[in-house]
Amino acid sequence: MKLQKNFGTKALFFVLLVAMSISCSTKQYVKTTEAFCEKKLTEKEQNKFPKPKSPHESLEGHDWLQLNLNNGQWVEYQKIGNQGETIIFVCGILDDSIVTFSKMPELINKAKNGYCQLYYLNLPGNGYSSIPDRNYFNPIYLRNCLVEFILEQKITVFSIVGNSNGGLISVLLASHKKYGKEFRIKNILGFNPLLKEISFWEMDKYQKLLVKCPSSVVQYTIQTPFIGRKFVELTLMSVVNKRCVESEHVDLFYNRLSQNYRCGIWSDYLKNALGMMSELKEICNGLYENISKRSNMVIFYSNPGDNWIPCSHVQKIANAMNVEFKILANGHIPQLTHSELVEDEILKILNL
Repeated sequence: MKLQKNFGTKALFFVLLVAMSISCSTKQYVKTTEAFCEKKLTEKEQNKFPKPKSPHESLEGHDWLQLNLNNGQWVEYQKIGNQGETIIFVCGILDDSIVTFSKMPELINKAKNGYCQLYYLNLPGNGYSSIPDRNYFNPIYLRNCLVEFILEQKITVFSIVGNSNGGLISVLLASHKKYGKEFRIKNILGFNPLLKEISFWEMDKYQKLLVKCPSSVVQYTIQTPFIGRKFVELTLMSVVNKRCVESEHVDLFYNRLSQNYRCGIWSDYLKNALGMMSELKEICNGLYENISKRSNMVIFYSNPGDNWIPCSHVQKIANAMNVEFKILANGHIPQLTHSELVEDEILKILNL
């Protein structure tokens, strides 16, 4: 059995390394124009985008919003509570906010009793929300999608909790031209946020595979039952920093990523983000100087056990932004693996 397992793992990496060696070297064209995100669609154009299906639809508070300014994409979210402080949760790459942020029963109980209202939001490409155009799929696009969601929900002041890429999008939110005029972030809690320029060689081996392989090869590999599931399992082991992952957890990710180009589109996203790193760096540098003054509180969290976003990177950014830095939990998705610690921290920091 052990021999078979080792052979399967080696076979997986052989297939992906071959794919890397034949990947094309041409740079993907990334469109970052704001005009694309500000063009309103006609009703006929909106009808071209059918609403996706999601296993979360039976959950209380689950709903959909079609983005008018951002090419008709559908975003799914779950809202719990109708009064009190508004908290928006934004997950990281390949993740699902409704799954990973909802394992906090005391916080949910607070929301149901009127102390706060929670939005578990899946931006395009996350969870079961629409799969966006690969040419526009980048951090600025996701920031603009988040802005439209906030304005459509008529949210003016809120706290935001972002993990990994969700932390990047949360911070980029403060760079939008409508920030401070139509909405304001009260508190930012960033868990393992992706905010510092990371070179290809600093990436985790699974991130390198997503970047170097053509996105179609990534998706084809994930859709191959044994190899694809094994890749998801190994990736999750790296993400949560554990030697084994529950089968149920693996199945949740595999069943979602193996369908409808969901893993391939995130491969495109990583390529696009790297391609516009200088632009993102310029935007972030501007935020470093004033973000702590534009929000009541900004705290970044990390830990030495994060294989995807080095703890030293998060600490350097916190120092550069002059905001608080804390060590908390373990792995890259603490809200999933150490939900009690994260829940206690949110309740304490937001005085709930």
